[in-house]
Order: sequence, then C-alpha cells, then structure tokens
Amino acid sequence: MKPLFALVIALALAAAVAAVAAKGDGSPYTPGLVQGADGVVSPDHRIRFVTLATPKSTVVAAIRVRTGRVARSNVLRGFYGVPIVAWDNSTGGVSADGRTLVLGSYGPLPGDAGVTRFAVIDTRTLRKSRLLALRGSWAYDAISPDGSRVFLIEYLAAGQNPHYRVRSLDVRTGRLDAEAIVDRREDEVLMRGQPVTRVASSDGRWAYTLYARPKHGPFVHALDTVRGEAYCVDLPARLRQLEQMALRLRMRADGELEVRSRHARIALVDTKTLELRS
Repeated sequence: MKPLFALVIALALAAAVAAVAAKGDGSPYTPGLVQGADGVVSPDHRIRFVTLATPKSTVVAAIRVRTGRVARSNVLRGFYGVPIVAWDNSTGGVSADGRTLVLGSYGPLPGDAGVTRFAVIDTRTLRKSRLLALRGSWAYDAISPDGSRVFLIEYLAAGQNPHYRVRSLDVRTGRLDAEAIVDRREDEVLMRGQPVTRVASSDGRWAYTLYARPKHGPFVHALDTVRGEAYCVDLPARLRQLEQMALRLRMRADGELEVRSRHARIALVDTKTLELRS
C-alpha cells in the first residue's frame, strides 16, 4: 500500500471512529450495519475492527485500542459493514478465537428478488477468505468460537413483529443447514420480537439476546453456537414494548445473566439451567 494512500485511510478512519455510532438506513427490518464509529472489538480487547465505505469498495481496518493506530487495513470490493445485532447498537462479527471477522451487506426487502452478501475475513491479514451470497433477506446473528459456523437470521416478513428464523451456515462449504434453529419447547410464533441488547459468554459459545414484543413480555434468546441449539427464557416483566426496549443484559462475575431496567434488576437467569432464579 502506498504511503500517501495509507495516510488518507488512517485519517479517514480516525475521523470515523470518533464519530457517533449510527446504524445504516438501508434495512428497515434489522438493526443494520455500522460504518466507522466503534466498529467491533476483538475478544482480547486489543483490536477494534472498523469499516469505511467508498463509492465502489469498503476499507476494513484493524485499529489498536490502546493507541488508536491503524495496525493493518485492506480494501474489499463492494459495500460491507460491521453487523449490528441489537437496537442498542451492540455489534458482532468476531469469533472468540479472534481469527475470523464477518462483515455484512444490506439485502432486499423480504419477498423481493435479490441477494444478501457476507464477507468472511481473516483477521490476521484482513483478506476475504470467503464470500457468502444468499438469496433473500438475511442478517448476521452470531458466530461459533472457532469461526467454523455462522448463524444468520432469515427474514421472511418485515414489520413491528417481523417473521424470521435463525439458520446455521457452514463457513467451509458455504452451505446452510436445512432445519431452522428453534426452541422446540416454545411456540415459534410467540418467540419473535425486536432484538434489544446482546451479551456473550466469556468463551464466546453462548449468545444471549433480549427481545421485546408488542403483545407479550420480553424474553431472552440463548443461542449455543457450538451445538447449534437455541432456548428461550420468558421474563416475568409486565412492560410495554417501549419499556422493554430500555432493558439491558449484564453477565455477572458468577456467570449468571442479569436483566436490568434503568433502576432495578428485573430477572436473573441461571446460565447452566437456563431457568429463572429467585
């Protein structure tokens, strides 16, 4: 990379990282993608991965968290961004081993013709190791600790209470599992909503997402990214959807999952049994 071009990229990325995070407006059915801003941080909290769009390409850069310096960068053909996995601007895309980064593109509206693309990036080189192109409307959800499987949300209908299903994809083969991932203990129709916030287990195996629903209380969707299984935990909270959108998740030092409002604890989930604790 030429020194002048590298300098231009570094300055542009520095400005972008300093900007306020904002989801893109290209998707009315998912939280979207983020350009610049906070991007997504590696599991060891040493590197921040950010993207910056140009008219025909996307700059992806690895920035050292401590110094703010660009450690490495690369240019990808096409538009990609760091996936936002919840409406509180929680981002994702990095595997727990730190070796794989998944970037997403905007897809068509549910029911329209077109494809959604995902770029699988080797974080050591920032080069694209695989391009995934799926027909329909898709969004990134989670990734297995070793980066071998990516979990995607397939949107079948948009709206306040969108119709979607979680699918698992083998990165090596690029093939989707035939069956959707659902909690077979629950009514699939009731286990839909808007993703409010996300936390992960320390080993990256579990992705916990709090969902808000317009006609029901909130629930936590627990996705096991190793076994490809999902469990839903209904929360004992009588809240309007707007109030549900203000809830947050916190992983406690003892490994329990805490659900909090602005002023109080709403629930405590035992992450071993996935049951509510008193």
